[in-house]
Amino acid sequence: MEKWIRTIAKLRWVVLAAWLAAALLSLFALPNLQTILKHSEQRFLPDSADSVQATQLLQNIDPGNRSLSGAVLVFSRDEGLRESDNDWLNATLHEIDNRKAELGITSVVSSLTQPELAERLLSQDGTTRLVLVNLPAADFEDVTQATLGRLKSMLASAPEGANALLTGSAPLSQDFQKSAENGLRRTEMLTIGLVLAILLMLFRSPVAPLLPLVTIGISFAVSEGLLGALAQWGIPISHFTESFLIAVLFGAGTDYCILLIQRYREELQSESGGKINRVDALVRTMTSVGGTILYAASTVFAAFLLLGAAEFGLYRSAVGVSLGVLITVAAAWTLTPSLLLIFGKAAFWPARRKPAARSKPLWDKLAAISMKKAALVLIVSVVCLAPLALLFQGKRTFDDLSEIDPKLESVIGFRQVEKAFSAGEVFPVTIAVTAKQSMRTTSGLAALEQVSAELAALPYVREVRSAVRPLGRKPEQLTVSGQLKGPNVGELIRALEGEQQILMAALREIAIHSTPLSQGMLGILSSARQLQEGFSQLLQSQFDSWKRLEIANPAQQEGSKLSAGEQALNYYIAPDGRTAKFELLLKPHPYSDEAMDAIPELASFVLNSMDRTWLEQPQAFVTGVTAKYKELSGISWRDFARTGCLVLAGIAAVLALLLRSFVKPLCLLLSLGLNYLITMGVLEYIFVRVLGYAGLSWTVSFFVFIITVALGVDYGIFLMARFKEEEQRSPRAEAMAVALSTTGGIIRSAAAIMAGTFGALAFSGLDTLVQIGVGALIGLLLYATLFTGLIVPSMIHLFGRSGSKR
Repeated sequence: MEKWIRTIAKLRWVVLAAWLAAALLSLFALPNLQTILKHSEQRFLPDSADSVQATQLLQNIDPGNRSLSGAVLVFSRDEGLRESDNDWLNATLHEIDNRKAELGITSVVSSLTQPELAERLLSQDGTTRLVLVNLPAADFEDVTQATLGRLKSMLASAPEGANALLTGSAPLSQDFQKSAENGLRRTEMLTIGLVLAILLMLFRSPVAPLLPLVTIGISFAVSEGLLGALAQWGIPISHFTESFLIAVLFGAGTDYCILLIQRYREELQSESGGKINRVDALVRTMTSVGGTILYAASTVFAAFLLLGAAEFGLYRSAVGVSLGVLITVAAAWTLTPSLLLIFGKAAFWPARRKPAARSKPLWDKLAAISMKKAALVLIVSVVCLAPLALLFQGKRTFDDLSEIDPKLESVIGFRQVEKAFSAGEVFPVTIAVTAKQSMRTTSGLAALEQVSAELAALPYVREVRSAVRPLGRKPEQLTVSGQLKGPNVGELIRALEGEQQILMAALREIAIHSTPLSQGMLGILSSARQLQEGFSQLLQSQFDSWKRLEIANPAQQEGSKLSAGEQALNYYIAPDGRTAKFELLLKPHPYSDEAMDAIPELASFVLNSMDRTWLEQPQAFVTGVTAKYKELSGISWRDFARTGCLVLAGIAAVLALLLRSFVKPLCLLLSLGLNYLITMGVLEYIFVRVLGYAGLSWTVSFFVFIITVALGVDYGIFLMARFKEEEQRSPRAEAMAVALSTTGGIIRSAAAIMAGTFGALAFSGLDTLVQIGVGALIGLLLYATLFTGLIVPSMIHLFGRSGSKR
């Protein structure tokens, strides 16, 4: 260590120049992380997920009709649309249709362009009309943003009292993007301001705070550039990546710098202040706390690195924070010492050097209580804190639209569609089925009818739509499924043809269910763009086909394919007949536990039903908002259990290496676990019982665990490292008293900074980040005060001796 520091002392200007060059290179030569996030389609469900496989199968049904992006124009008036309202909208639609090329629009689907759909584009209560606008570019492309801007300008002249809003894939995605970006900018500014304020109070110098800020600022710039480069090579990223990168680097990184700078000042106070003595003081500083910084950073690095083992892509996207931790530690070991030597005495100007005042009355009292009455402290703590932990009931919500400001037009428009056309219509469940044989046969249709009838009989299913029930009910001409097994396919086609206009009842869910609300908060950014695909399929592949339909020969033989009537089934059955779909409207709300609990049963039910038909080797996969959230719920809990155990094991290994003990790490891990449960209990109480939320956002419990455990353990490491040092020359009780009094202030300041940086997420405007920020604030402050000051010392005093190898 001494050789390392003396080398740094000689090359301090070179070290500073090298880090500045790295930061400039990162800013101007490496890819911008925000830009990559804007243009990246983020997939967070694994390819093995049923909903992903279902989506892939559904693409086989009509592979020719694709749309990159689009929007839904929602025109409404609460008391019902007036004739003047309709006149204005029709005139506006004429103008939009005439200026399609100028506006950058591929096509418009409305009651004017498709008069046959007028009834189905109007809500039953007469309050809302829908218009679909197909766009040629993806959601986040600049040309798409420009088109939406022009459309909004045209809609600004809507009649007074009426609302003309844009929702759907592109508007929701772009509004989420803007909300996330604005939230991150607010978080960055609040974080820097908060860290600066705490550092000024801590050091009482305008110069000393610059050292950690420069160190972390450069580390952040380098980390962000490298992550941008790695993202192009496939490392998972999301807005959580940057949010956590800011919070962890400015929180944990500043903590490490504080520990180093405070110990350096402590060492300087006994020296004359000459140049050689400053280097010697820095050598002693790094010898005593350099290892502590490495151990503390190792727990954070291990925790975020092990997130790479998660199955859920959103959790894996936080793995990039581990790279930032590595870079920050490298800067703390090289750049911060260089800055301390460059500034010298001026680093602490204008504060005067005073004799070391190690004793801190508060921490001395805590040490005395925890040593003299350790058993009583633990008993009282458990009795008082257990009720808080029991407040945690694990209530979660999957309403991802809450992530966007509800005052934004895209959200208001979507809520209006949901209200006017019902939640079940908006979010149907789609079941993709495959079989060895073609289902475009009389026997295949018979099998589909049998499955449709059995699905419709389920108590939680309101309606089933399929190739034989496009209207959600069996055609009146077909009273029993057995009729399909004979040469009645022509009758079936005639029945379907006779109800071609009513078939458009499927329009609503096709238009709305694929808005980007399928994968949690970040699902908004990875919309499947099925909004326009569904309409293309319905209008181009279905409607025109109905008009051209020729009745198949009723005398067709069993097993022969539909010929002229084949196109009539294109919406529900693939051209080769081996893939088909069912659309189910459930009675429970799509976000409810009842609806999600029904998903596994649906898949097995359909399989069992198909097994009772002549179809061979059937498969069934369920997709839709409800199905995807059911999968995400299971995946997230499995990842929590698996990744959480890995994180705890990694932290335990680091603690065992540091403390050379088995019992002491166990004490720290138990305290971290209790602290987490208390934190979640208080957090759930605040947001659910006080603020009235349906539950915590479904990813919050996982990320609060990672933060409070991986970062909270740092304070235990700071304390135990100093305790280990003092224990070599003093009795146990005195060693703990010295450790608490010397590190208590540092822990308090470090916790304030760490909690503050994560607490700044509360101003991000995104519910998930708000709840994570508040949870981190509660958990880190609680652990740094109550646990580090009383509970951990008491546990070490009672149990630590038996686990020590000393």
